[in-house]
Amino acid sequence: MSHPKARLGLTAALAGIFLMWSQLAGAQQAKTGGSPLDTLMSTRLWADVPEAKDFVRETRRPPDSLAYQPVTGTDPERPKLRNKEELQALQGELERAITHNDRNAHKRLGTKKSASAASPAVRRQ
Repeated sequence: MSHPKARLGLTAALAGIFLMWSQLAGAQQAKTGGSPLDTLMSTRLWADVPEAKDFVRETRRPPDSLAYQPVTGTDPERPKLRNKEELQALQGELERAITHNDRNAHKRLGTKKSASAASPAVRRQ
């Protein structure tokens, strides 16, 4: 800024903003000292709840009759983990089911299975 009038105007504007800000900050002086609990209690972080209207009180059920469902509930009983032999038996059962279903599907469609599809070992890869 090379114009002296512009500098003077900017300086006056900044001085005015500073004066207004300092007056607002001085008006909101917080009392110092006390515990953090005193600070929380003096800031009123809660709202004053008005008493319920008559039609609201009349339509509410009594608190004793409310049957709340627990949100978390209890853990369901889960099946126990299987050991290696049980897993192998299950795998064999599933492979037998695959071949049975393939055989039935090929019978219904009237197609013949290829050599690569005949072996369940190829499917696992």
